[in-house]
Amino acid sequence: MRKLISLAISFGILVIIWRSVDAARVLAVFRDADRMWLAASLLAAVPLTIATAIRFAMLSRSPIPFGASLRLILSASTLNAVLPSKMGDIAKSWVLAQKYGLPAGRAVSLVVFEKMMDMAALLLWGMFALFWTAGTDWLLWLFAAAVAGLFLLLALMMAPFPLARKPLNWIIARLPRKVSGKLAGFMDEWVTMTDWFWSRRTRAMATLLFSIALWGAHLCQFWLFTKAVHATVPLIDNLAFATLSILAGLVPLTMAGIGSRDAAIIQLYQGWLSPAAGAAVGVLATSRYILPAIAGAPFMRDYWHRRNQGITVADTPD
Repeated sequence: MRKLISLAISFGILVIIWRSVDAARVLAVFRDADRMWLAASLLAAVPLTIATAIRFAMLSRSPIPFGASLRLILSASTLNAVLPSKMGDIAKSWVLAQKYGLPAGRAVSLVVFEKMMDMAALLLWGMFALFWTAGTDWLLWLFAAAVAGLFLLLALMMAPFPLARKPLNWIIARLPRKVSGKLAGFMDEWVTMTDWFWSRRTRAMATLLFSIALWGAHLCQFWLFTKAVHATVPLIDNLAFATLSILAGLVPLTMAGIGSRDAAIIQLYQGWLSPAAGAAVGVLATSRYILPAIAGAPFMRDYWHRRNQGITVADTPD
């Protein structure tokens, strides 16, 4: 039911957008698009997906072959397209536990840590870009402050020393008892996960730096989209507005961010893109999620085959 509601909201927003900008003009933008830049922007999904698989293998420290890691990333993308609340990512933790012997609790924590690392890397780029481009625009300064605050929160949670988590523990202790108890239990497990991650400092730093570079490339893909529609958006401005567009797509009201992300792109890039061009870039941005989901569909049979085999969980120590 929730998925149907999200789908209806996404469809409604798209109908409003395409009617307001005139669908014929959006189609004209695609007809007149620069074929070279368009191909480059869409094909960028290939190295980005490969890099994501490499980063996942680096983070998990499991004996998972690269090919298996890539299939896992793609099949998770497929599941995320049809299941609510990023359940496709939870499937990754199931495979880590069932096939590669990672303790079940750590496998789930690992997937959560991966998502937080992604978010922190995205916010880091957005924070610097927004502060750089804000100028006299108070709304951009507000966005920059919000992004910086969220980045600081994630940085404290992922930090390798207990002192960094003191402010979080102080806040949790002052929340209502029921909420405080649940968050305190989560923090106990989270400390175990962060200690495990930082137990190999060199590998941990390499994984973090790789994640930052990966998300810089993700944001640059938006710049390629704008080049495909003959726009000249400064790269630093693109980093700022692509970050906000991605965050808008994470609002849990629409399906895979479709609609909310499109509206954000049209609004944020209006200094360089016409409404029709902005709508076209919104479609291209959606392809970032649709193409990996389509590519992962053939691997779903392999996933369910392994599940039906009833592989025993090897809950072995690290």
